[in-house]
Amino acid sequence: MLNYLLAMAVVVLLWAGVSWLLEVSRGREILPTPWVTFAAAVDNIGTLASAFGTSALRFLIALVVAFLLGLPLGLAVGFESKLDRYLSPLIYLLYPMPPVALLLFLYLAFGLGEVVRLVVVVMALFFQVVVAAQGAAKYIVPSHVTAVRSAGATRWQIYRHVVLPATLPSVLTAARVSVGLGITMLYIAETKLGVLLGPGAGLGRFIEYYTFRGDISLAGVVGLALLGLLFYVVLELGERVLCRWKFVGARGGT
Repeated sequence: MLNYLLAMAVVVLLWAGVSWLLEVSRGREILPTPWVTFAAAVDNIGTLASAFGTSALRFLIALVVAFLLGLPLGLAVGFESKLDRYLSPLIYLLYPMPPVALLLFLYLAFGLGEVVRLVVVVMALFFQVVVAAQGAAKYIVPSHVTAVRSAGATRWQIYRHVVLPATLPSVLTAARVSVGLGITMLYIAETKLGVLLGPGAGLGRFIEYYTFRGDISLAGVVGLALLGLLFYVVLELGERVLCRWKFVGARGGT
């Protein structure tokens, strides 16, 4: 926690320095200072809190759905050689395709409601989970599987006691790395697919709604950064709880 607070302090100092340099070089305020932005956030705390809560819930739902759909698929494709042979090319073809490029078609398919905003974020996170799970499951040590099979384990038990524990650390690490991408897609979904909504309908919509009020808009940007940090920390804590063995004897472990 102390490290995060220190990092925030460094960011605020850099932010203040850049704001001052821009104002001196351009002769007017370009980037609102941290204290001006904080004052704007306090003045609009109700709307900002509503936007933050909406975005947090939206991202949480998308993350859970991406895991529920992507983890089993990735594990199966990576562990089962036949599925790997036939489905991997399809996954590698679809993985680089940015969901933002499909906004028009997603809009036509799902309308402008909540579903389409969730779909955009889920699509971004889904392939991150699938590819991470597939890669980890593909290189599980064969002797581990043989040992469990020799004890009479069923297919389900192999996945439960070997495949999942062996791949979960890699999947959670990939999920933490993909938080930044997910937040970016969340912002795009809330701005491009939320033009008719009010500023409390998500941080992306909050930022766009106050485009011509730099201090308030920047408060929304800070909110997005804090939202990303929140989920990064949650996933890191989840990894420490679910994958305790990974941290035994490691630097910072127990």
